[in-house]
Amino acid sequence: MSLSFKGQTVVVTGAGGGLGKVYSLLFASRGANVVVNDFNAEAAQKVVDEIKKAGGSAIANTSSVTDGAAVIQSAISAFGGVSILINNAGILRDRGFKNMTDAEFDQVIAVHVKGAFSCTKAAWSHFRNQKFGRIINTASAAGIYGNFGQANYSAAKMSLIGFTKSLAREGAKYNISAVAIAPVAASAMTATIMSPEMLANLKPEFVAPFVAAVCHPDGPNPSGRVFEIGAGFITEIRWERSKGTVWKTDDTFTPSAVKLKWSEVNDFSDPSHPESVSDVDSTLELASTMPPNPQSVPPVRFDGKTVIITGAGAGLGRAYALMYARLGANVVVNDVSEKGAHAVCSEIKSAGGKAVPAVCSAEDGEAIVKTALDAFGGVHVLVANAGVLRDRSFTAMSEQEWDLVVAVHLRGTYKCAKAVWPVFQKQKYGRIVTTCSQVGIYGNFGQTNYSTAKAGIMGFTKTLGFEGRKYNILSNVIAPSAGTAMTMTIWPREMVDAYKPDYIAPIVGYLTSEANTETTGQLFEISGGWAAQTRWQRAGGYGFPTNRVLTPEDVISKWDVFTDFDDGRAIHPITSAEGMQQIMGNFENKASVVETVKDAVRDAGKALKSKL
Repeated sequence: MSLSFKGQTVVVTGAGGGLGKVYSLLFASRGANVVVNDFNAEAAQKVVDEIKKAGGSAIANTSSVTDGAAVIQSAISAFGGVSILINNAGILRDRGFKNMTDAEFDQVIAVHVKGAFSCTKAAWSHFRNQKFGRIINTASAAGIYGNFGQANYSAAKMSLIGFTKSLAREGAKYNISAVAIAPVAASAMTATIMSPEMLANLKPEFVAPFVAAVCHPDGPNPSGRVFEIGAGFITEIRWERSKGTVWKTDDTFTPSAVKLKWSEVNDFSDPSHPESVSDVDSTLELASTMPPNPQSVPPVRFDGKTVIITGAGAGLGRAYALMYARLGANVVVNDVSEKGAHAVCSEIKSAGGKAVPAVCSAEDGEAIVKTALDAFGGVHVLVANAGVLRDRSFTAMSEQEWDLVVAVHLRGTYKCAKAVWPVFQKQKYGRIVTTCSQVGIYGNFGQTNYSTAKAGIMGFTKTLGFEGRKYNILSNVIAPSAGTAMTMTIWPREMVDAYKPDYIAPIVGYLTSEANTETTGQLFEISGGWAAQTRWQRAGGYGFPTNRVLTPEDVISKWDVFTDFDDGRAIHPITSAEGMQQIMGNFENKASVVETVKDAVRDAGKALKSKL
């Protein structure tokens, strides 16, 4: 069966060259109407001209992807509809984190993340009304694994995975599919960071057939899933969680207790592969029946250390602040609520501790760090915890609700980390814990903004882990489940009461202590006295010959192979370089001359048949 896209209208952003151009040409060659979007009008028009010369149908659109309404309206005006959206536009602003500017961070987030939101939002109502839509969001290995010098890009690309997973949940009942891909292909962007030899083997033509396969109405529908593709190699990745360990939830649940059982948190001998926020068992009953937790000697303490906690006026932040103060730290209590910040400071001081308030948004990281330096002369730990919810179905979500959640969670985390970074580098010591969510990991209905922001924090933190290690700056990200003012809006009262913030704090305490000398760039899920590490698992994949034309039909024929996690070939890459090894290993995968001739005869026969 040859997949035809006749009658379908495809919008491709960033289509003036590279992957976007190849997507456009492939869809057009199979009968689709194509909107070639690119800010470069000349490049977009050249692609349109090439399509039309070959007998296809296409128009150029030069709107910014952040003006998604204009991008999608061009499809409606020209072709009467839209059925497929490929969010492919992107930019690079690579720079070491210490020297990265706010503009460089903001520009990358705007093009990749806000652009994908804006275009998808504009297309969504059309997809719902026609009960069909296909969305491709373009992630990257840098987002999946983190990468030195790409904190902005890593954040943006991982954001798109969280966005994809939540869109998939919201779109299922309307036959709207969302798939995330992490392609490795030659383009104007990759030409700045890859050698000519590598680029020659990374043709965009090895990525486009996969995209066509999953966008076709009769093709596979792997909505919410993530694939890595390049040089004829295709594989799927999914989350893998360790069994973790449990502590008794009483006064003996401390960072010192966590230290003694930390190896159990990272034990993947009996892993699970969760797919949703509900895929976790309650451990509260087990935790309550356990004996008191033994304590490490010497105990984990923070004497002489200064800790910044954002969003510390209540909930998790308050629990963190009280714990650090008990363990000897100077605490900077940041919150937008003056009442909340001062109340926590008073509570700490009444118990004999030291604390000062920093009443401002988490986006004002410089002011928060200045407060720490002015009051205590230094800063050693950052716990980026501030957050807001603006839950709403994607159909009803406003641009303002999207922007606010991304700003507070993702940009706020960036701004505070950016402000402490030079201090940490100079003293060759620092500990950072950022806050994700299970919604960011697995997606959730009604929380596309929140899952996008939280996933972005994951990618961001993984890159900080790489960049900070040589300076003894360790950065980790947690996905806590606890009863707070935020979760009170979506949890039943009994859950809010049972899952106390106090059951999260000891894990954060250990991760940000001097006792943690190795763990960095990792993700941990924490709930009710339980903690586990969550990492990527990658299927063994399949490599197509690189001297043959790859087609969507070829991709479908090997679908069960490259999505198989149980054939004994699955691996666990932790860096972009490790992720590239299998892709680069396929460079020399060549079909025999006989096979190549057979393919040529077959393709010629198909071409003749289509003309007849």
